[in-house]
Amino acid sequence: MIENFTKNILRPMMKITEMVPYLKEKNIKFEKCKEKDAELYLRENNNYYNVTSYKNNFAKYQCGKSIGKYIDLDFAYLKDLSIIDYRTRILLFKMIIDIEHYLKIRILNSIEEINEEDGYNIINLYLDNDYNDENFPKRVHDSIMKKVSNEYYKKIFSKYDLDKAKKLENIPIWEFLEIITFGELINFFEFFTTHYDLEDKKYVFILREVNKLRNAVAHNNCVLSELDKKDNNHRPDILIINYLRNCGIGKENRDNKLKNSRIRQITYTLYLFNIVVSSEGVKRNVNYEINKLFYERIILNRKYYTTNELLKSIYHYFDKIIDKYYKEILY
Repeated sequence: MIENFTKNILRPMMKITEMVPYLKEKNIKFEKCKEKDAELYLRENNNYYNVTSYKNNFAKYQCGKSIGKYIDLDFAYLKDLSIIDYRTRILLFKMIIDIEHYLKIRILNSIEEINEEDGYNIINLYLDNDYNDENFPKRVHDSIMKKVSNEYYKKIFSKYDLDKAKKLENIPIWEFLEIITFGELINFFEFFTTHYDLEDKKYVFILREVNKLRNAVAHNNCVLSELDKKDNNHRPDILIINYLRNCGIGKENRDNKLKNSRIRQITYTLYLFNIVVSSEGVKRNVNYEINKLFYERIILNRKYYTTNELLKSIYHYFDKIIDKYYKEILY
């Protein structure tokens, strides 16, 4: 009884003034970033959980009296990574919403080339399939119905006699694509490309990985923490294997990096962006932002990471991809 009670005791919330001493116990130093500056940063710019999540990218002593404590880790390194992570998330989110936008255009262009399609047929088939789905009936129907009261969608929905008990039908594809989420868009894309046996169906699995990253960056989750974690042992898509081979990334390096889910998701996004986005202007803008981030901000404090083989290896991995597909001269 006492043991069970002890297990259920909640840890008290640490005050900001208690965080620095706690980190010092883990051998995190405050030489390049003074303690008062660290407290101010935690109070005004970021929270403890987010900033300290990057400590997992640094080595710990494996034996001796300091076992479990960090080797050569200053709070300034964590602060620097949190800023890099923030800027990375902004750029990735921009790339992913561009992928979403141009995927819709790609679908509409494909529809025009199919003789038996009028922009209604495939949507009616999809909604019928959704309505009668044995495992998740009316999942898309319910999602659409939730948006009925939204001001943005009122003009669209005012054209239809909506009844929760009835099956939706005759929504034109150009309107349907604007009222579904990115995840629903991918599900429709799979249905559409499979139904007409289109070559584009090969991108479905890659899109699902991109969607995982989209959900993370949209909720401001850290994307550059736990980069040493090997949490994805699925074989990478053959398109990605060839993509990385063209970048000069060998099998061992490729397999090692893609076992980390976040590195895999970012890699898939970099690959798919240039496949789906058709605007050269949008591509040039993203190229510029990638180069500014990668070759200026990320290496601004490169001296912090001279002994961190994990982060250096990941940087060189993405450097090969950017050099091959995104490199441009910065002025």
